Amino acid sequence: MPDLHRDAPAPSDLDALLEVAVRAPSLLNSQPWRFVVSGTGVLLFADRERQLSALDPDGRELTMSCGAALYYLRVAARHAGWAPGVLPFPSGDADLLAAVTFEPTAPPSADDRHYRALFARHTNRRPFADAPVPLPVLVELAQAAAAEGASLAILDTQDEKDALADLVRDGVLTQGSDREVTADIERWLRPDGDPRPDGVRDGVQGIWDRHAAMRTPPSSVAAYKSRLIRETPAALVLTTDGDTEADWLAAGQALARVLVTAADHGLAASYANEPVEVDALRSRVSSLVGGQVSQAVFRVGAPQVEPATSRRGVRDVVDHLGDDA
Repeated sequence: MPDLHRDAPAPSDLDALLEVAVRAPSLLNSQPWRFVVSGTGVLLFADRERQLSALDPDGRELTMSCGAALYYLRVAARHAGWAPGVLPFPSGDADLLAAVTFEPTAPPSADDRHYRALFARHTNRRPFADAPVPLPVLVELAQAAAAEGASLAILDTQDEKDALADLVRDGVLTQGSDREVTADIERWLRPDGDPRPDGVRDGVQGIWDRHAAMRTPPSSVAAYKSRLIRETPAALVLTTDGDTEADWLAAGQALARVLVTAADHGLAASYANEPVEVDALRSRVSSLVGGQVSQAVFRVGAPQVEPATSRRGVRDVVDHLGDDA
């Protein structure tokens, strides 16, 4: 909780908030963000050195990943008693995605479930329990997306899930035949025991998913991931009205809010983004969900126990400006 006699956070306060922000989900756990503490505020930059140039040439998923970190920062700030003000794209610098300021405010109740759910959320790449997601929870997930300016399509019939599963299969096969894309993916796969605090370790992969030590045949990955979609309790597609950088940043915040809301209900999520990473398939996903621009494909359900992926520390991603750093 902030000192009630101060009207702005100290650099140490901001570092504590950023310790939470860096726990956000990102494409292949690439963590493509950079924060600058400037006075009493924070600047959020895209770290283009961590962009997957073949898989994500426009930086759409990079921007969404940064949007997720921005959402985590907002939730952490409110928990600590600071009201965040966000100015997206405040300058002509294409890498500066948002400027965040903070004003003192009353902190939430002691039982801040949403804040606690930030730490409970992690990706589960294995099959979920064979139990439906309650309709009120699905409604709450849709409301979470809407609160951030996005929409959430819920595919609950078997025909819809089969159609999406076919697109996931085609997306995996298309990417698997592209050597530059597979090289992009392999750059972020980590064998168990690897000391690097980023990427995806073999131990959290599905049985037939990609691994660092060997290249799983795309046909096996395609069969595995499409089956997960066909059998999932809930298949979801996050959409936006447009497809600009502002839409991507909003979509990242919306996705994070949906995932954290799901975690608050004891649910886990797993991505199946291949069809929205292939242009020809992305339009078909959009058609499947009513014509809005598809930004993310994922499934939710009751998880098996799953270890979390590592994160880089604040010292790796934060710079301080000024003498008081």
